[in-house]
Amino acid sequence: MNPNNITTTIDIALVSKSIINDLNFVSERFIIYLPLIFLIFGFIGFIGNIFTYLQAELRSNTCCIYSLCGSIIDIINLSLNLFPNYLAAKYKIYIPWYISRITCKLNVFLLAFL
Repeated sequence: MNPNNITTTIDIALVSKSIINDLNFVSERFIIYLPLIFLIFGFIGFIGNIFTYLQAELRSNTCCIYSLCGSIIDIINLSLNLFPNYLAAKYKIYIPWYISRITCKLNVFLLAFL
C-alpha cells in the first residue's frame, strides 16, 4: 500500500467533513430566517388580495368574498404558527403554548381549524 493513498483518503475525509459542517451551518442559518420570509411574503400577498377583492365590481361576487375570507384565515394562520417559531429559533422566546395541557390543545385546535 502506498502512503500517498492513505494521505489522499484522509485529506478527502477532512474536506468532506468541512463541507458537511459548512452546509449544516448554512442550513441552520437559512432555516432560522425562513419563517420570517414566509411571513413577509404572506403579508404582501394578503395586502394584494385586499386591494384586489375589495374593488367595487368584485365586492358583490360571492367567490371573491370567499377568497378574501380565505386570505384572512391564511394570514391569521401564518401569524399564529410561523411567527412564534421564528421567535423561538432566533431569540429563544417561547410562547407558552406547550406548557399547559389547555394551551397545547388550543394550539392543536387552531392548527387543525385554521
